[in-house]
Amino acid sequence: MATQHRNMICDLYQSAFSGEVVFAVNTISGERYEGVAPKHYAEPVDALSSDPIQGWIKVWVISNGGKSSLIRIPDGETINVPLDLIALPGK
Repeated sequence: MATQHRNMICDLYQSAFSGEVVFAVNTISGERYEGVAPKHYAEPVDALSSDPIQGWIKVWVISNGGKSSLIRIPDGETINVPLDLIALPGK
């Protein structure tokens, strides 16, 4: 099955590097995952600070099942997140 590009709702923070954002999301197991992504993988990036804002990052869906989705995130990791955090691009 081919992966599908989608958006994942998450918290966004300013990174120490100007071309990156820090994102955070709760996985299906309840753990908090934090990673970094290039700014062009995230929206909105205009109001980033050390305080979280809700936004999204581009992800690739590997599989969906029940109420969860296995995704590949921009840093190359794969994580399992609640399905309701995944949306079509532009949504």
